[in-house]
Amino acid sequence: MDDDENGGLFNIEVSSSDESVEGTQKLPRDFQSEEDFRKVKETWKPKIEVEELWKTLNLPIDEPSKQESQVILHSIEELFFFRRYEEARVIAERVLGGKLGNEFRKTIEDYRIRCETRLKKQPSISATG
Repeated sequence: MDDDENGGLFNIEVSSSDESVEGTQKLPRDFQSEEDFRKVKETWKPKIEVEELWKTLNLPIDEPSKQESQVILHSIEELFFFRRYEEARVIAERVLGGKLGNEFRKTIEDYRIRCETRLKKQPSISATG
């Protein structure tokens, strides 16, 4: 027991190279200088996938992964949002041609039905010249 009182296991001196340097200020690890920020800002461009997400799909697909399912659903939702109901319905039909989980199949079928309902409500557009 004398070892613990005189030093022993809990009498460990810890030194760090950070502590030995006096007068330096430690920067946060996520620090970015103004110059670095400006360089990144000049070259950065947002990734825009408006109205074109459906073009990335390879359909029909059997047992899509969670990520693939999200892309499929977002594609249909995007077309629906932009009132491109016929295109959304066609994509939904193609998706339904693959092997899908019950819950995902029901979601896609619901969108297909919504699109068909909207298409029936739209007045037909006649070509005038």
